[in-house]
Amino acid sequence: MTFHFTALPPLSLYVHIPWCVRKCPYCDFNSHESKGDIPEQRYVRALLADLDQELERLQGRPVQSIFLGGGTPSLFSPQSIENLLTGIGNRMTLAADLEVTMEVNPGTMEQGKFAEFHAAGINRLSIGVQSFEPQLLQRIGRIHGREEAVRAAETAQFAGFKNFNLDLMYGLPGQHQHQALDDLRLAMQFRPGHLSWYQLTIEPNTHFYHRPPRLPGEALIESMQEEGQRLLEQNGYAQYEVSAYARHGQRCRHNLNYWHFGDYLGIGAGAHGKVTD
Repeated sequence: MTFHFTALPPLSLYVHIPWCVRKCPYCDFNSHESKGDIPEQRYVRALLADLDQELERLQGRPVQSIFLGGGTPSLFSPQSIENLLTGIGNRMTLAADLEVTMEVNPGTMEQGKFAEFHAAGINRLSIGVQSFEPQLLQRIGRIHGREEAVRAAETAQFAGFKNFNLDLMYGLPGQHQHQALDDLRLAMQFRPGHLSWYQLTIEPNTHFYHRPPRLPGEALIESMQEEGQRLLEQNGYAQYEVSAYARHGQRCRHNLNYWHFGDYLGIGAGAHGKVTD
């Protein structure tokens, strides 16, 4: 079958930064513990060289969203992020209402860096809270605690981010339903425009796959999901894909482009893309 496109789909850019302070036991992404100084400048040059190889395919199309994922992009300095975004802007046409998201680990962020990342061109944060319960955070190998998670959510607002996401998980080892719902209630107190709320799954090639933790039973996980979805809806968060909930006008445009089968470039270690010919 031959397709005849009357218009090309929207275009996004994904940038992968693979370093972490510590590899989480459930993580199956291309991420690696940093052992010493991260070669930020060399990696930014490599990312831009990677992008240069893709430019011929784009036909001058504007980019509607950029997503910096990982790994932990917030390990990079604001200056390196600014150099990266400047290099991208020098090579590509950027939409006037460009959405630029960066994933943030609460355990790697000092308060001043939020404002510096905002000044560098990041206008949306995705903060990997996962839970506010200290014991649960320890069980899933996170490097932050409750205080760091709360401070990250508060500081995002103070730094000028009008749109930010909080990542939460349920079905954690030894988690009770009230803990899962309490996480949601506390997260919503910070009035994020977007919440990602998803079940912990055990993937191959992870520490948890080889040494499985004791997870809640299926009936309890199902109840967590149903009660959590009801709580989110009651508080104005509409579900628009499997694990994404947003207030009116604050859906993640980058995620939506994936779901709507739009085009996207992927640069960096392990990144991939899809570009319509």
